[in-house]
Amino acid sequence: MQKNIFQRKEIRFPFLTKINKKNNMCQGTEGRQERKRVIISGAGPSGLLLTALLLNKNKQSNSGVTYEVTLVDGREDYGAFTKEELTKNHRSWMLALADHGMDAIKTVPNLYEKYIKGEGVKIEQLDIYFGSKKMTNRNEDANLEAMGITHTPENFVVDRNFVVAALARFVRENHANDEFYTPMYRTKCMYVDYENKRVLVRNIETEEEFYVPYDLLVGSDGVRSTVREAFVKRHSNFSCDYTDIFQEFKPVHVQIPKGVSSSAMVLLPDIFPYCQGICLPETGGLVNIGIGTTRNHFEKLPEELKSDDYKVVAEYVKANFKPFELHDYDDFAKQWVNQRWNQTGMVHCNFYHSLETSAVIMGDAAHATSPSIGMGMNTALRDAHIFSEILKETENDFTKALPAFSKARVKEGNALSDLAMHLYCMDKTQQLKETIHQVVRTTLFFKIPRFFDEHPFSMIGRRGVSLSDTYERAVKLGIIGKHRAINDKIRQEYFENITGMVSSTPNTTSWLPKLLFGTSLVAVGAAFAFQKMQMQ
Repeated sequence: MQKNIFQRKEIRFPFLTKINKKNNMCQGTEGRQERKRVIISGAGPSGLLLTALLLNKNKQSNSGVTYEVTLVDGREDYGAFTKEELTKNHRSWMLALADHGMDAIKTVPNLYEKYIKGEGVKIEQLDIYFGSKKMTNRNEDANLEAMGITHTPENFVVDRNFVVAALARFVRENHANDEFYTPMYRTKCMYVDYENKRVLVRNIETEEEFYVPYDLLVGSDGVRSTVREAFVKRHSNFSCDYTDIFQEFKPVHVQIPKGVSSSAMVLLPDIFPYCQGICLPETGGLVNIGIGTTRNHFEKLPEELKSDDYKVVAEYVKANFKPFELHDYDDFAKQWVNQRWNQTGMVHCNFYHSLETSAVIMGDAAHATSPSIGMGMNTALRDAHIFSEILKETENDFTKALPAFSKARVKEGNALSDLAMHLYCMDKTQQLKETIHQVVRTTLFFKIPRFFDEHPFSMIGRRGVSLSDTYERAVKLGIIGKHRAINDKIRQEYFENITGMVSSTPNTTSWLPKLLFGTSLVAVGAAFAFQKMQMQ
């Protein structure tokens, strides 16, 4: 039996008395003001930032529209947690907060200065460990100016959930008593009845279900988006490719090791057999060490890394982790065994809007991606910012704003996913060649920029450089095409083998001699490329 939304006294819906009025008009403070009911499904980075942006529009006397925002999310309100509660119970992955995301956040007055600032660590250098040998590259303003970069990039590393909590806290503290804002946490979006422009939601605690009407539906509800599902049902020409990133990985949070800079991003290539690693600084004197492997190599991992016994893991890590000494190997190992191997999805879509359903998708719902280039959250934040700007440019006309959003963001979202997947190569030999190419090209661009294009990896996230521009550079340099062919072949061969379509994997040349040869080339290339790098 369908529950009646009017019976839920604890939830405020200031617009419910008008839901049957076709035009939903009301008297504003300065003449008649049109009201538009917006449901935002998903309280992640894009959903929360868009909530703040729309509610901020209501304060502008010349907007012509009042947005009545209902925020729906199945999780708890992260804005209600203390920093201690977040640190203890709600840690997530460390992600980059680059110019793209920072600029979007700063469009909301006081959001960065009072809520986001201080949540992350600014990256000032890049360290790469080959075994116990460290190579360092420091960011220097003089170097940036020589390359034609007129500002210092704002590259921070932050815990994703800390950013979400800061955004939620901003909305909570600034709009808790806002008559045009209705938070519905612990409530899931179950189904989109697009023909009647309403969403079926379910309260997790009471299991009560009811419909909420909308004029605009925003799907920022993650990789398994319910809103995106409505696109699939309504549009036969909607193309949505959902797959995984072909990676298995685990992150751990440990005390910063001796010799590791508190402001360095640390790359750990071939940290264990078939494993790549990265070490990112955190607040509170910690670092986040993430270690992963491609799906086709998972069975080849050392058995100790797959053990459920923390003592076995601790002993293995202590004997084989070469870059630097950890303070507490048991702590590392306990975190390791007390979590599953993580996977995440990847999404490509050919449009992000639907006039027929009066909906848009953004963030992971539109372009979930591998975290390998650190731009997923930045792109989600930028989605919200760009959509808000488009609403302003189109004078809040959804029939114009929605298709304009797709035109602006589809190329960026798909560039994000493809760069994250194909700037890297799953074949070790080819990846070593690409590392050499990146090092040499970056140095030549620095020395004689008139004759050499910048490597696309160095362009990612910089203010004034779109991801589609970066993608185009990677295509022109032949990186994307070459890596895509190799990566797709590896994934297809794995799928054929694991499903039994073929009885055995094709014979491949042993990678070990090539790896040894390639490693020496990387060392030579690096020495040639970065004269200012320090070998320790």
